[in-house]
Amino acid sequence: MKANRILAFCLGSASSLALFAGIAHAQDAAPEAPKDKGGIQEIIVTASRHAQNLQKVSSAVQVVTGDKVASQGLTNIAQIVADMPSVQATGQPGGYSINIRGQGGDLPAGSTQGSTALEFDGIYNINSQATTVGFFDVERIEFLPGPQSTRYGPDADGGVVNVITKDPKLNSWSGQGSVTLGNYGLVRTEIAQNIPLGDKAALRISAATLNRSSYYENPKEGNARAQSLRAKLLFKPTDDLTLKLTAQRDHIGGTGNGSNAFPIFTNKVAIYPSDSINDQDNPWTGVPNVNTSTADITQDSLTAQVSYNINNAMALDVLASYVTLHGEETGCIYAPPWDTVGGGPFPLCGATLHEFDPFRQMSTEVRLHSAAGAKVQWNLGLYHWDYSNTLSIENASFFDAPATTTTTATNALFGEVTYPVTDKLRVIGGLRKSFDERTFNWVNAGVVTPTFTYKEDRGDYRAGVEYDVTPKSMAYFTISTGYRPGGYSSYNPITSQPAAFDAESNTAFELGSKNRLLDNRLQLNAALFYYKQDGYQNLDKYNMFYITVPGIADPVLCDNTTTSVYAGCVTPSFNLKAHVLGFETQVRYAITNNDILSFNGTWLDAKFEDKQDACATVGITSALPGYTTDGVCYDGYNDQATNELKVYQMGGAVQPHSPKFSGTLTYNHTFDFQSGGSVTVGGNVFYTTGYWLNPVEDENLYGWQPAYFLEGATLSYTPANSSWSIDAYVHNISNYAVKMSVLPATSLGDPRTFGVVLSKHW
Repeated sequence: MKANRILAFCLGSASSLALFAGIAHAQDAAPEAPKDKGGIQEIIVTASRHAQNLQKVSSAVQVVTGDKVASQGLTNIAQIVADMPSVQATGQPGGYSINIRGQGGDLPAGSTQGSTALEFDGIYNINSQATTVGFFDVERIEFLPGPQSTRYGPDADGGVVNVITKDPKLNSWSGQGSVTLGNYGLVRTEIAQNIPLGDKAALRISAATLNRSSYYENPKEGNARAQSLRAKLLFKPTDDLTLKLTAQRDHIGGTGNGSNAFPIFTNKVAIYPSDSINDQDNPWTGVPNVNTSTADITQDSLTAQVSYNINNAMALDVLASYVTLHGEETGCIYAPPWDTVGGGPFPLCGATLHEFDPFRQMSTEVRLHSAAGAKVQWNLGLYHWDYSNTLSIENASFFDAPATTTTTATNALFGEVTYPVTDKLRVIGGLRKSFDERTFNWVNAGVVTPTFTYKEDRGDYRAGVEYDVTPKSMAYFTISTGYRPGGYSSYNPITSQPAAFDAESNTAFELGSKNRLLDNRLQLNAALFYYKQDGYQNLDKYNMFYITVPGIADPVLCDNTTTSVYAGCVTPSFNLKAHVLGFETQVRYAITNNDILSFNGTWLDAKFEDKQDACATVGITSALPGYTTDGVCYDGYNDQATNELKVYQMGGAVQPHSPKFSGTLTYNHTFDFQSGGSVTVGGNVFYTTGYWLNPVEDENLYGWQPAYFLEGATLSYTPANSSWSIDAYVHNISNYAVKMSVLPATSLGDPRTFGVVLSKHW
């Protein structure tokens, strides 16, 4: 292990030197062997809602190809972004939240919209479960940083991740299949078949299964069981009209999906300070996995899309979807006070979690836009999205949790235009108006609250300029805004009112440059950005914490008994102001026709402002240790060993998910054989400085992830006929345990994994 870390350190140091040498960046596809022997291949994306060369997109977009997802055995979003600078996946109940440049979500999925939105083929899904399934038969995945309010339906203030799956092809009987075999008993299968239905229609059916044993030995909890089936029907009656229908079913069962996904009750390991868990030879076998759980959850989705070319200048797209989730999870979880060994005072053993009882989500987008290849690129969209979800817990050992029902509806009008002033100069302008409404009610012991309604409307914009310095070099500057609405988190039966939290907003400035040099062999891209944030949303969750309740003279104790149902015990923070200053860089160099060297790096300075308009935390009193009356804002947390409430100053604190520096160095070499076949070998090392996993900066460092390396290697063989291939991979060579979430328990990233992928095309 030491040798691996020394190698990783050397490679990581080379990465750091490359960064500080001033090499520039605009995130591109994951480095691969060049398919175009003349240099770096071009990548076409739809990040701006129309097809264009990635080098002409005025944003630091990253792209991961479907080939990489399939050939490296990647099955969830955490595995896909594990070595991507500026992008992190944080463990959430049932899945992950996605953070781009530190912007993501520290509230449980469903309680609010994440500041980074995940879409599959343009359809937004609020559930964290969507981050663990559906990554099969993928064309590419686009990662768009910053507000995308004037381009996409969801008004995500931190970014959009869009997974584009493969479409049917007319007049083509073709398909592909693969089997992945790996350690921990991994068996993953994937198959896709394209079926022509005459000259004007085609059907594509694809499916995937996943079976893997637990990473843990004590006990063997957290195995992966998943099955997915997708059917896409394409009908093109005329050259101008296209209809596409998609139906998909995803099922997740077993005792957990990976090391920190399903089910919600599978708390992986007890909390630990800093990265002390890595002091043992194998963190996944040397620590207890204290909780047990089973899951049986199914997601069904239906999507319909109509595209019509009205004339040579204008086209119409209509996209509608309906998503349902059903099923339940049963198991044993240990609630606060946090129990580090199991068998604590408040076990929820035998509990059944009805997380989707019921859940449904619907969306519709109607968009007029410029025709393909038009000089003036524009789009004008009308968007509607709504969802309803009820969550409850029953048969717990000491209480049945109240049932909460939340609904959300968003209606928005958005548009953007890119206008060529000259052959080299283009200006960008966009506007959006959003109308959001949330409702909330609470049921406990047969008592039903009234329905509370939260409404908000918001205007956002984008402005920018693009300039072609040369045919292969572009400079750009953009200003964009976005927000995610506020809402309700809990109910206070004493005051008969819910706890409300305010909206979060972001104003983003980005200055960038994209360049191709040396006869298309060298790519140098860079982006300098600044975010100004307001209303940062975060969940405060205290135990043994005194709050002030209207109508009660003495402070009330949040002590996790049945009487501690006060809104101040679990309430989102709001009104936090923050900023992010950052720089991203990418170099991609085709040294020869068979060698590609690349480096991606990100530097961040993300902090909460020194002075806040109002304290974000509810109920902090002068009796608490560490509290002063100097007008600054404090946050609180419970010491995980003593349960004592402690406070720390939020002003000037570093934002979570924001390492000062992270970077990836990758090298690929292709060996060509006289027979026409080829072998490509590659290696990469990812390095990041330390960072906090959430805004709670505890003195015991339970929420702190120190600096670390992740290393990987790949090998691919393709014969002359190219109808089949063999790929091999190994991830996390040094077997380092990365914290994915923390408080009240810690979930870990994947251990060292390796496997072989056998693929066949026909």
